Amino acid sequence: MNHKAIVYLEENEAWLFDGETFTPCDYSQAKKHQCGASISLSRLQVGSFKFPSSFSDSELEIQTEIKMHEEGSLYAEKNYEIASFNHALEFESSTLVESFAASHDELEDCCAKIVKKTRVIDWIVPSFITYTSFYIYNKLEAQTDLFYYLGKEESYAVLFHKGTYIAHRRILSIKDLAKDIEVDEQKCIYLLKNYGLEEESCPPEDKDFIIQLQTVFSKQVEKIIHTINHKRGLFGIEGINRIFIDFDGQSLNGLKNVFEAYGLEDLEVSALICKKDDVQNTHRFVKAMYIYLCANGEMPNALNISPYERQASWYKRHSGHLIATSVAALFLGLIHPSYFYIQGEIYDEKIGILETQLKIIEEKTKTLGTKLQTLKEEVDKSQLKLHAIKDKNKVYEVTLDTLPLLMNSRNIRQKMMYDALDILKTYKLSTVSLDQNGTTSMQIHVIADYHSRDKIAKFMKAWMDSGYKEATTQEIYLDKNIYESKIEVLR
Repeated sequence: MNHKAIVYLEENEAWLFDGETFTPCDYSQAKKHQCGASISLSRLQVGSFKFPSSFSDSELEIQTEIKMHEEGSLYAEKNYEIASFNHALEFESSTLVESFAASHDELEDCCAKIVKKTRVIDWIVPSFITYTSFYIYNKLEAQTDLFYYLGKEESYAVLFHKGTYIAHRRILSIKDLAKDIEVDEQKCIYLLKNYGLEEESCPPEDKDFIIQLQTVFSKQVEKIIHTINHKRGLFGIEGINRIFIDFDGQSLNGLKNVFEAYGLEDLEVSALICKKDDVQNTHRFVKAMYIYLCANGEMPNALNISPYERQASWYKRHSGHLIATSVAALFLGLIHPSYFYIQGEIYDEKIGILETQLKIIEEKTKTLGTKLQTLKEEVDKSQLKLHAIKDKNKVYEVTLDTLPLLMNSRNIRQKMMYDALDILKTYKLSTVSLDQNGTTSMQIHVIADYHSRDKIAKFMKAWMDSGYKEATTQEIYLDKNIYESKIEVLR
């Protein structure tokens, strides 16, 4: 097959890429060659959904779009480009859909300057899925592999099973790592490239930084392990065979030990290298190679979220055909008058065929529209049920949260009352009234004869000795040799 070069676009630069080498070029080359760029993970919204395997491709597409708006936080007032991978699960009758969406606002923000120069971008691909090209370029046996990318602005770990993307996990970028260990970015890169996560090989003044990096990377690996474990049951993954470290053509010393600490054994860990004479540009090579293979029709399940695809040449479009046919008809009509009659008969026949096809399409569209409306109604009903369940759950939650408080409040009030009765009994005092205000205070109207007046003071002290905060009397008076006192007790 005669492969065609592409124009790879990145960071306001353009290169002509022929599948092996990059040659800087002008943006005008995009007129002659297909062109493409990658988009970062931070600009995408990603969703993962399971559907019955009985769904057709069109049903999967519709349902995925509905799910992305419901659960993927897509806004109804915005326009999006959505593309998906569909995985037929081996161990259940379901299809797992991994979906990626980019709003036109995000695409405009990152591509507007390029589009002004090129007019088109044939391919825009999520950067983290492009490792598929690594297998094809290197003719590598597909296993269960993890690609660990360390970049200045973003980093991620990507899981491939049998050469196919199945999951990713965002991790700390070099910029974030540097901030965590309180060094500048260049120092962080220097430490990672020269010592990795092995403190034994670094000088004493850098040892603390390496220990901090070990802690940070351990937390990152823990997140990656969670992602791997989530996919184990779905894809029947027994373990990870290889880890490829995408870090300017270098490996990362000590990372293997961190993964092994989380139970991944017999790992092959190596630097990701495509071309030995240009190891520093491996990450760019992988992305450009993916687009190159897509443009040449050699990438299975090619993913594309570009809204800037080029239009076909005017003579290849339907309108171009119409203009060309009309001009030819006029020319022939001038030569032979009967031509218009013959052409009229031909066009009548074509119109009849097209009208029949149009009716078929209208019927199919009507059927799909009815299905879509039914699905939307089902979604609305499900949402109403979900809201009702959520409301009930809130009531249950409030009840469950309140119940211990109510029980505790009752117990406190009971204890306070029992304490009052015990202390009254101890000092053989009588009461006119006992009033409780919640769980914090009690008003006791005590009476005692003249000779037992000291018992009121002892009664108040007994409350304090029992652990209560305060026992005070605001009013005490003598009436016919009977002392009366209104005492307030506070917890």
